[in-house]
Amino acid sequence: MKIILKLLIVLVSLTVITAWTYNLNLDTTFRGGDATNMIDEFEAYGLNYTTMVVVGIFKVACALMLLFGLKYKKLILPASGVMTLFMIAAVYFHISISDPIIPTLPSLLMLVSCISIIYLDKRVV
Repeated sequence: MKIILKLLIVLVSLTVITAWTYNLNLDTTFRGGDATNMIDEFEAYGLNYTTMVVVGIFKVACALMLLFGLKYKKLILPASGVMTLFMIAAVYFHISISDPIIPTLPSLLMLVSCISIIYLDKRVV
């Protein structure tokens, strides 16, 4: 169970950091609506640039906290809890604009991964 927890932490962290750094301005299949970058995607959801920046800062901070949680276990629960809330919001926004499953799936998988991290963190001693 410890190895699964660690793998999920690394997976979630690296996925979020990649999405909010390297892939920020790239056109990917996982963008909501007809967006070609993160700014367009947030606009498709009816959210502004400032909201995008704030969300990005919090998500990257949570991802880094999760990675630090590999050394300092007390960081895992708060970081994964906040990330879970962001992933619930992400799934909601994909559904709200009637996105098909392909753009919605990464957020959904990240949500399940974050919930699994919370569960496993409580189980692993």
